[in-house]
Amino acid sequence: MTDMVNAHPGRTDGNGGHTCRTNCEKWGLDYGEYHYHNGGSSGSGGGSFSGSTSTVQPSGPSPEEIAEREKSQGEKDGYAAGLEAGYEGKTESPSPTGSDAYIEGYNAGYKNGYTKGAKKLETDKSKAQNEGYEFGKKNDSITIPKAYQNNAYLKAAFEEGFNKAVSERDELKKKEYNKQGYNDGKKDIYNEPKDVKDIYIKAYKEGYEKAQAELKETYLQQGHEAAFKSLVYEEPKLDNAKFIDWYKEGFESNKEVKKIKDAAYNLGLSGEQYKIPQEYVKAEKIYRHYYEKGFKEYEEERKEDTAKTAGGTGIITLAWLARRFYVAKKMVS
Repeated sequence: MTDMVNAHPGRTDGNGGHTCRTNCEKWGLDYGEYHYHNGGSSGSGGGSFSGSTSTVQPSGPSPEEIAEREKSQGEKDGYAAGLEAGYEGKTESPSPTGSDAYIEGYNAGYKNGYTKGAKKLETDKSKAQNEGYEFGKKNDSITIPKAYQNNAYLKAAFEEGFNKAVSERDELKKKEYNKQGYNDGKKDIYNEPKDVKDIYIKAYKEGYEKAQAELKETYLQQGHEAAFKSLVYEEPKLDNAKFIDWYKEGFESNKEVKKIKDAAYNLGLSGEQYKIPQEYVKAEKIYRHYYEKGFKEYEEERKEDTAKTAGGTGIITLAWLARRFYVAKKMVS
């Protein structure tokens, strides 16, 4: 032991010695080494000493006791660090330094502290999310409370709750504006909402366009059905020009009517007895009209054939065959 120990600071115990805990190497000691000042003659109240230092005696804390104290201190330090890391959601593992006992205690303490910190974080995240949700039910813009600003997880939980509430409010509002647009569309009145979110305007337009599409389909169908009953287009008694256009479009789009007209005309032209197929009953007026038209031509051609009998049987026969060929061709077309 060198004379540097003479100036080594620290209070001594009743034996005039103590365990080195601070700057031990500076004084030529090992950390945790028990030693005496002034040959063990000083009392417990000593603070700074002079004179030679006696040889370290075997009395004082045992290595086991020192290890236990260091382990205990490690547990405290590790617990505090783990508590903070768990609450902040950190995942990296710590790398403590010190004696084996201290490291052992630190690791055990860190694990316990981390578990408790993580559990507290989950509890506070739930609280932050609920607070964010309540805030979002009444506000469109978010303001993060100071208590959550420095913790990324709590901040995110608050934002999540807020966004959920705003989203729910938006969905309800969108349904309201969509319904409003639909009702206006049915009335053919466009009244776009002002000073509202774009998503609300979009919802209104979607409702309006849906109603307009249904309205158009209604008038298209009316015109389509009218084509089965009218020989010529007749403009409906409607005040709205757009509805009239839709009605006419439906009338003119009925391609089935042309088939009915052709079938009726060819039946009459063939001279066959009038008989309307079941699938054409809905257009009986049209079918009868074109049958009669065809049948009238049939009768006129028969009269012409009769008048030509003076020309001889052969001519009549050829005329009859030509006529039948013409009728057959008409029916095919």
